[in-house]
Amino acid sequence: MEFWVLPVCRIIFTLMLMLTSSTFQGVASQTQSTYFLPEFALSPQGSFLEDTTGEQYLTYRYDDQSSRSTRSDEDRDTGWDAWGMWSDCSRTCGGGASYSLRRCLNGGNCEGKNIRYRTCSNTDCPPESGDFRAQQCSAHNDIKYQGQTYEWIPVTYDPISPCALRCQTRGKSLVVELAPKVLDGTRCKADSLDMCISGICQEVGCDRQLGSNAKEDNCGICAGNGSTCRLVRGQVLPHISPEESMKTVIEVPMGSRGLRITAKGPDVIVIEAHAPNSKGEEVVFSSSGSQTLGNNTVEYQRAVDRQTLRCHGPLSADFTIKVKYAGPKDTVIQFIFYQPIRYQWRETDFFPCSVTCGGGYQLNSADCVDIRYNKVVAEHLCHSYPENTKPKPKLKECNMDPCLESDGFKEVMPYDHFQPLPRWEQNPWTSCSVSCGGGTQERSVVCVEEDVHGQIVQVEDWKCAHSSLPISKQSCNTFECPKWMAMEWSQCTVTCGPGLRYRVVLCVDHRGQHTGGCNTHLKPHIKEDCLVPIACHKPRENQPVEAKLPWLKQAQELEETKVALEDPTFIPGPWSACSVSCGLGMQRRQVKCKVLLSFTQSEVELPDGECEEEKPPLQRACDLGPCSPDSPWWPLGLQDIPEQHGYVWEYMGFSPCSASCAVGKQLAVVRCVSTSKKEIVDDTLCNGSKAALSLLRICNPQPCPARWEVSLWNPCSLSCGVGLQTRSVSCVRLVAGNHTEPASSKDCVDTRPPELQACNQVTCPPSWEAEEWQQCSHSCGRGTQWRKVYCKQRLATGSYSRLRDEECAGIKPAAHRTCTNSDCRLPRLEGGEWSKCSVTCGKGVQRREPVCRRQTPSGQLVTLDRSACSEYPLPPLIRSCRMPPCSKHKYSKKRCPQVIGLKRIYIQTIQEKLLSFTIGGRAYLLPKTSILIKCPVHHFPKAQIRWEKDGSDLKSSKRLSITKSGALRIYNLKAVDIGIYRCWANQDSDTFILKLIGYNNRLLEHPEGQGLEKKKSGNVHPYLNKEGGYVGVKCPEQRQISLEKKVPKSVPSWVQKNKFYRDDVSQPKQLWDTLALGNYPLASGARGRTGFYVLEPAQFEELVRNISQLAESGDVSDEMASQLIGKLMEDLAATEEGASTMDNHLDRMPNSSQLSGGKAMKKGSRAVIIRQKHNGYAMSFQRDLRINVGRTAYLTNATHSLTLICSTQGVPPPALSWSKDGVPLQNTERVSWDSGGEVHISRPGARDMGIYRCTATNELGSDSEMTQVLLAEPPTIAVSQSNTSDLNSTIMNVVVGGVVSARLGANITLQCPVKGVPQPTVSWHRKEGPLNANTCPLLDGSLLLRNLTLQDYGTYSCVAANNIGKSVASSLLRVSGGTVGESEHQPSKEMYRRRVLMASLIGTSIAVKPGDMLRIGCPVVPSHRKPITWSYQNQTLKQSPGVRYRMLVGGRVLEMNSHGGKFSGRYECQTQTNNQRLTAWVHVRSKESEWRLGEWSTCNASCGNGGIQMRKVRCLTTDGQEMPSSVCRHLPKPISQPRACNLLDCPPSWVSTVWSKCSSSCGRGFRERRVSCQQVEAAGSVRVLPTSACKETPRPEDREECTSHTCVEWLTGPWGKCTGRCLGPAMATQSRTVSCRHFSNSTSKTCDPKERPLSVRNCSSKMCDVHWKVLPWRMCTVACGSGFQSRRVECVHRQNKKTLPDQHCAWQRRPVTWQHCNITSCSSECKDRTRYCIVVKSLKLCLVDLYRQRCCQTCSQDISAT
Repeated sequence: MEFWVLPVCRIIFTLMLMLTSSTFQGVASQTQSTYFLPEFALSPQGSFLEDTTGEQYLTYRYDDQSSRSTRSDEDRDTGWDAWGMWSDCSRTCGGGASYSLRRCLNGGNCEGKNIRYRTCSNTDCPPESGDFRAQQCSAHNDIKYQGQTYEWIPVTYDPISPCALRCQTRGKSLVVELAPKVLDGTRCKADSLDMCISGICQEVGCDRQLGSNAKEDNCGICAGNGSTCRLVRGQVLPHISPEESMKTVIEVPMGSRGLRITAKGPDVIVIEAHAPNSKGEEVVFSSSGSQTLGNNTVEYQRAVDRQTLRCHGPLSADFTIKVKYAGPKDTVIQFIFYQPIRYQWRETDFFPCSVTCGGGYQLNSADCVDIRYNKVVAEHLCHSYPENTKPKPKLKECNMDPCLESDGFKEVMPYDHFQPLPRWEQNPWTSCSVSCGGGTQERSVVCVEEDVHGQIVQVEDWKCAHSSLPISKQSCNTFECPKWMAMEWSQCTVTCGPGLRYRVVLCVDHRGQHTGGCNTHLKPHIKEDCLVPIACHKPRENQPVEAKLPWLKQAQELEETKVALEDPTFIPGPWSACSVSCGLGMQRRQVKCKVLLSFTQSEVELPDGECEEEKPPLQRACDLGPCSPDSPWWPLGLQDIPEQHGYVWEYMGFSPCSASCAVGKQLAVVRCVSTSKKEIVDDTLCNGSKAALSLLRICNPQPCPARWEVSLWNPCSLSCGVGLQTRSVSCVRLVAGNHTEPASSKDCVDTRPPELQACNQVTCPPSWEAEEWQQCSHSCGRGTQWRKVYCKQRLATGSYSRLRDEECAGIKPAAHRTCTNSDCRLPRLEGGEWSKCSVTCGKGVQRREPVCRRQTPSGQLVTLDRSACSEYPLPPLIRSCRMPPCSKHKYSKKRCPQVIGLKRIYIQTIQEKLLSFTIGGRAYLLPKTSILIKCPVHHFPKAQIRWEKDGSDLKSSKRLSITKSGALRIYNLKAVDIGIYRCWANQDSDTFILKLIGYNNRLLEHPEGQGLEKKKSGNVHPYLNKEGGYVGVKCPEQRQISLEKKVPKSVPSWVQKNKFYRDDVSQPKQLWDTLALGNYPLASGARGRTGFYVLEPAQFEELVRNISQLAESGDVSDEMASQLIGKLMEDLAATEEGASTMDNHLDRMPNSSQLSGGKAMKKGSRAVIIRQKHNGYAMSFQRDLRINVGRTAYLTNATHSLTLICSTQGVPPPALSWSKDGVPLQNTERVSWDSGGEVHISRPGARDMGIYRCTATNELGSDSEMTQVLLAEPPTIAVSQSNTSDLNSTIMNVVVGGVVSARLGANITLQCPVKGVPQPTVSWHRKEGPLNANTCPLLDGSLLLRNLTLQDYGTYSCVAANNIGKSVASSLLRVSGGTVGESEHQPSKEMYRRRVLMASLIGTSIAVKPGDMLRIGCPVVPSHRKPITWSYQNQTLKQSPGVRYRMLVGGRVLEMNSHGGKFSGRYECQTQTNNQRLTAWVHVRSKESEWRLGEWSTCNASCGNGGIQMRKVRCLTTDGQEMPSSVCRHLPKPISQPRACNLLDCPPSWVSTVWSKCSSSCGRGFRERRVSCQQVEAAGSVRVLPTSACKETPRPEDREECTSHTCVEWLTGPWGKCTGRCLGPAMATQSRTVSCRHFSNSTSKTCDPKERPLSVRNCSSKMCDVHWKVLPWRMCTVACGSGFQSRRVECVHRQNKKTLPDQHCAWQRRPVTWQHCNITSCSSECKDRTRYCIVVKSLKLCLVDLYRQRCCQTCSQDISAT
């Protein structure tokens, strides 16, 4: 446990738990806390910091004068007293702080600090002591906070206030600052040595010293240079297998640091730790987390395909890194660590002094030490490390005391009598004979002796025989030479045919670092040719996987069950026929080592040594049954074998079983045995013709364990751009007969092999891609179909990249075509209108008449004679109808039908499938949304509700239906659905207005335009009969109500509102989502739905107010808010006031009928540009920006394209032209415009800024409009970097920034110069609260403060903002003058944090600057309650005129106002303590300061006219003491003007010009310069003198030799043979060497690359006279259905007809080698033959013959349905 040892602190710590902190009084009046007093936190004694004015914190302690040390001379000169003793350490361990104090003896004008700190107790604390900061938090556990106690734990590192005691309640989120400062010595953060002292985080180096920036190097040495360790890094690819399941990767020695291991692959990392004198440990890393191994913490992280292991070290044991097998895929291991140099030099202690008195010397040396075992070893071990440098011997004086006079001589140490002994002297080692690989170096060793005169001479070697002869030859540079290291080959650069593959080759030294010095002639090649055995052609079509299975299954049946895998495997061939026709014979086969290349899906043969498994047998016995007795192969039994010469064949058991499961075989072992000795003898002694019969028996018949069996990968689904390959994976077990049977997947314990993999991950060539044809423009007759055609490229990642049309080869597919729909013109028999139900209640019937109709080319329906449709079947002509029950629905005349509508507005913002609404409102919806409009009614049957749209009856259709409850359902909204819907309940009705939001938030218009108006005028109300009465139940109360009251007199046309935007096109789409930022009625009325907003008309005013609030808070720009409010008001007014009112609010654009049918247009009209109404500028962060001409466009980083729209009208149609900055606009790759008047700019930037003008011209006139394009910039404020102080002026103009000091009553203008695009808006804020009434913002962004008062003190901030960003600048305003009582403002906390000056019994003198806070304390205990009397200048304060003051903490503290008036003088406090009178006083002096000019500096020149002198400006007090510049910063600083000096004629001197260029451009030449004797006069002029005037100084050379660049030239070698790559018929390439060389034939790199001759050219080659030879097609694999057939395609020479490798013909396209065949059904029955037919139909693949045959039934249904 850690203890705090300050004696006073123990007492204070006990008291502090009883104190109440005022810090928490603002939170709760009953809050309690702990307060650490300043003395406890190592603050200087004799004063204290007053954070508050609470009386319970006022304390005092006198200085201990007896503890001071001797005063130094330097302290006497500076006025300081001697430093006091160091205080006790604030901590007993873990690093604390101690302080020392000193006093200023010259009245407080001493320069420097009166306190100093140092670290102490730097030993580590025991683990059980806990964290020091946690101890301080736990000290508050028993103190109530807000009425209850908590268990406090420290908060993690806070970068803003690291030295505040911030604690958190355990298990809760409450965080409180329990003390403003932690105890001295507390770490700023857990992982750093920096500590808090007096509430400030002080930097502590690794040497545990304050202010030190010493850091540990990579070797762990504090302030080291990294020479005691070396970096080890590398990469290993361990090839492990199930047979060799574990391998060692690398051994990391003990003491290593910074270990990091990265593994890419499935294998498992295993670490063994071997520490000295302890047992080994082993850890297998399988899951992420931390492990403890050998007293080291190892962090392990595991991802999907990567493992990372880290250990900071130093390692306390030797680590052996191993890899354990976990899968067939190889694992790549990368490692890096810093390994300590085992053998290092360590300095020895100094040898004994050479004399005992009179002054001698001592030397030390250096030993080579094995740091692992801490013992001295031979020096050559340290020399083997180049990083090691042996320290030089150090020499120091010793025994400097004079010898006694009686001695008469110096006594020399026993080992060196009278004079030093002869010694061996070694010369330095010679350079090593080699730079690496082990060499030798030598040195000379001689015996020398020092005589009495100190001269060293060489003597005979025998005189040094008392010491061993140093070695004169040693080995050196034993480390390995740098060598080439080749990495793995990359994949082939192509997916088919010939290509290249590359690898990285590095020169690596013995430390594994990249270096130079390798032999360039031995460097392995970095690229080589590769051949992918796949034909370079595009498949005819991509067939589904099941289409290729029949062919694949047939191929598998012909092969062996064992196939090549990605690991080398022995693949046996088929067995040959048995060698005999009966009996036992032999069968033979070939067994080859093969591997499957996954990238090309081809098998390659390898040498047998590449396959690690045991090679299968090449032959086996075969038994064809016993032979007949007459056969020569009839075997003899053992009993038939006669004994020959005493030797006989005998059976000796059986051989081992050939298989461990699934039926193996055993052969009987037959040996030749001597009948007499019963010993085995040589087989030749037995009669070979009568050998014993070979016996064979079955063994191990049980099935083998289950295993995974995989098939070959199917062909890739795509030839490029990431395709997919599939294969079948099944769990099987091997049984007898070399057959397999299926097993459960649970029986296979190994990891299931993948069934799917990516393939052909290469980029496809660009190709055309066309979308589906759109619907024909006419539903009947001849029309046009359109589609979009793009040039796209499928990348290797599977994504598509859209390219320009020029990058696609071939002709671009057509984008439009004609279409004809003639079926619509045939007659068809339809049913007419249904009659009314035959009954008014209950169940009845409805009837209708058949009608024969035909549609004309114009789309109109024409009724024909019934005979034209005689061949068509009749539609249903009668149906039942159900009316309300007669007993329940007898309506009285008083209960009239009523439609209950809701007047609400719906705004959809998110795409949803289905929305539900109620009649009576209006909705702005997104296309493709399905809606349900309910029609609630009272006193009316819902089944009789009728619907109409735009005045016409609604009928059920494919997308529109009326439910049984009378609701209207519309599926998949389209533009034709725009309109006014009305539901009728007898005479009562209500409407629902539906609008659609299109591209860029534009409201879509109805496709029929104003034709709707004409259609509406001719409609007859559905409830009026021929006589004008109502059909159905009559309501007397509503008979007098005219129909016109129910229906609006004028319904606004949708075309008239085609320019109404939900939002302007240039605004971001998220604007409407901004409405949901607050809890407004807009969001609350949404009924819980997030896809749209719902408003009631009563809420509209609230919505407008909320949008205004959003604009004020900055969430929505002013322009956005104004546009949003305006558009909503206009749209709502359209329904209430009619179309005529809309014209007053919105810009109208003439529709097509007005343009063509108006009289003015017929006569002609001049060209006019349609100007859209707008407010402000178009600021948007949309990716694609569209701006109407006449507006200003601002480009941002988010703008990818800009479109300028210029809409015109006029007859004849105007011609458009564009210009930029007065110059006609040119079409470029980025800038273009179309006939519609739109200018498109892609990737706009600063170069596109300017004024764009659109001009429309026709025969009757012209019109023009311009748009300015600007680059948006964030606001910037030109902040002043200086402080301003003017206490005399009454008017001040100051730029914001710095501190501003002004007098009372002055008028100040704070200027805020701001720049930005768009022009930023400027607002002013005050940190201390709202702006006072005397402040006035000006139009130019400045702030005027009139008639300053003390309440105007504070920090004023200027905020400049636009749509891009905002900028803030602040100034602190100080007001001088006034009394303390007049000040009502609250200064900042810094003004209150002032030290209280304690009065002393013996008197104290202090100097105070005017304006500083002055508080004087009376030295009494806090519990003192007797009255205290204060006096000033020997008079009571009340009797002292002009003195401004106030009393604090019960009169124990006197606060004086030093802003104005007098405050200098003697202050005295008097009171009674312990029946004694206490008098203490302090003398306060005004500490004035001013700027003064110092002495002139030394002249910077000795002669001529260039010498100047300057005077330093210093801040001095009235008594001449220099102060820091910050003391005088409020005063105007004078400018030091330079003056000329040493205006004398300079002595003559030589002056040289610069050297000329070398006379030769290459090789040797000369260069020259001019040298003259000159003199600089006092006036500054230069006079040229004769050379004799400078004869006293040597004359510089004016000519010298020079050497320019060595002459170089391009040299070419002879052309090589024409054997390069074939480029065409009989055309190849040949090459030659081209090198840049000096005239000395050495290579160079300075030749001009532009003049380099060609190194490759085309040539004629007979080897390239080749062509593809195509052989006939083979038989189809099936007789019916879908099969395949293949053929051979060979590359053949045209002359010699020889077959060559395919790469010789790669320059021409290879013919296809397979195709589909017999695509016919095997039976006449039309049915589906695959389970994917539903997918085929949904993908519209029935048009392809293959899919139509296989999905006959599904595709036939598709055709019949159409």
